[in-house]
Amino acid sequence: MSDHQIFAAALLFPLGWLALYALLLIGQVRVRESFPVAGLKLVVGALVATYGWLALRGEALAVSLPRWLWIPWVYEFPLELRFTPALGTAALAMLLIVAVLVRYSETYLHKEAGFHRFFFLFSVFMGAFPLVVFADNIDVLFIGWELIGVTSVLLIGFYEHRPKAAVHSWWAITTYRFCDVGLLAGAAIAHYAAHTSNISILNRPADLILQHPEHAGWVGGLAFFIFFASLGKAAQLPFTSWIARAMEGPTPSSALYYGALSVGLGPILLLKFQPLLLHFAWMQVLIIFVGASSALYAYLVCKTRSDAKGILAYSAVFEVSFMVMEVGLGLYDWVIFHFVAHAFLRVLQFLRSMNAIHDFYENPLFFRGAPHHPSPWVVRLLPPAMQRRLYHRAMNGFGLDWFWLNVVVRPWMDGLSQLNRLENWLALGERWREHAPITEDEA
Repeated sequence: MSDHQIFAAALLFPLGWLALYALLLIGQVRVRESFPVAGLKLVVGALVATYGWLALRGEALAVSLPRWLWIPWVYEFPLELRFTPALGTAALAMLLIVAVLVRYSETYLHKEAGFHRFFFLFSVFMGAFPLVVFADNIDVLFIGWELIGVTSVLLIGFYEHRPKAAVHSWWAITTYRFCDVGLLAGAAIAHYAAHTSNISILNRPADLILQHPEHAGWVGGLAFFIFFASLGKAAQLPFTSWIARAMEGPTPSSALYYGALSVGLGPILLLKFQPLLLHFAWMQVLIIFVGASSALYAYLVCKTRSDAKGILAYSAVFEVSFMVMEVGLGLYDWVIFHFVAHAFLRVLQFLRSMNAIHDFYENPLFFRGAPHHPSPWVVRLLPPAMQRRLYHRAMNGFGLDWFWLNVVVRPWMDGLSQLNRLENWLALGERWREHAPITEDEA
């Protein structure tokens, strides 16, 4: 087999496992807990060997299957994927982390009612993550991007009996959907202005402008929408507060999604489009500014959190914000290294968080005599009144939740309600007014 065939087989292997597992669950076949664990271990082992071999070869590979979706006489959507040694390293890190979490989850979720639901969503993530990392056009990337978002939301609401689980998953899915509009808009602009969604072609903006001078202004819009799409999963300002709510799910999923890999997909998306983004000086300044602002926000809020997983969530946002800044500074290989190193560290901290709490409160050997400085030295230089005000604002997340609820969500919902009333009035006229519900003011 050639390297191209090996790469294609590696992409299909987790999808084949996912199809088998899904058929067994849909057919209500009695499946032992050891079955998905063994299946995922087999998939991880095969992919580690494959990606490791391809990364050692040090060659870039491209796989393209034309016309996987075809609109007659209008457009073709090819299936394009590209392997590079740097992205292969990121995929290897993902696989090693998944192997650790599979072993951890085997005991953590033993005899839980949702055991197979958890491992099925884990399997979906295994099939979707390579589509995001290795995608060479926006259409394929969007498929993997959405699958990861869906599994993230379902795992936040994993404990169905908890009322807060549904509320917190709602926060995540609304944030994802709002930001994913950027990826959809980027794909639409790419197809309209460049007549292609191939990432390698889009990363040559100077050539695109020369080939399509009539659509030169759209290239800057494409760069902005790609950046906007990355903000949701990366939990960058102003879409940061949802990540603390995402800690409602099981600890293994929190470690995988919000400590290591899913939250790091924002910088990976920017990295895939780095030449396009850095072609515009204003885009480079915007990326660095948002990353720096998000890092400062996460740092201050993290200092006021009292729960272990919340502290780790904002710590992850702090590190991801630095990755975003590194993309803006043009550091390609350093972002990959930072992504891998941060993923391993954060997974370890998430999985050990319960033990750390136990050690702090119950282990007599744990040293607690060191002086405690809750605020950084820069904050301690401020006047005491300003320190108290800053601490209070940080405890409330600087009013970010209030802003989204009262400035964005409620006016939007009120506007939609008014449009619905107008539509009913135009469609039904007098009949609607006779049967319209009585409001509180009218009562």
